[in-house]
Amino acid sequence: MTNPWMIMVVGVSTVFSALILMILFLLGFPKFFAVLKRKEHGNLAPLPQIVEVTKKPAPAASQPATEPSSAAQDESLIAVLTAAIAAASGASAGSFAITNVRQAQSEAGGGFNTPVWGRVERLSRK
Repeated sequence: MTNPWMIMVVGVSTVFSALILMILFLLGFPKFFAVLKRKEHGNLAPLPQIVEVTKKPAPAASQPATEPSSAAQDESLIAVLTAAIAAASGASAGSFAITNVRQAQSEAGGGFNTPVWGRVERLSRK
């Protein structure tokens, strides 16, 4: 087989036959994987509504003294946060300590310091 034309014809036919086999193989993929069913999801839950958080105005000096003191509010807030973290993480309430509670600095408007996709993700957690 020293004829260069014959070598060229055999080479080109080999390449094209390999390409045709690849095409047939790739066209068979959907039929092969149609046997495997995709996991069907039911009705998806709607996205939560984004609620704008605003800071409360500073209490005026003329407010009645019926509201609990700041220390009592801090203690009740820490108790609520401790219970929520313990319930969400499954850990006992004595396994961690909340040492400081302060409001996070927010960027301009809205009270959120994350972009909109972060807000949706944060509010969609269960």
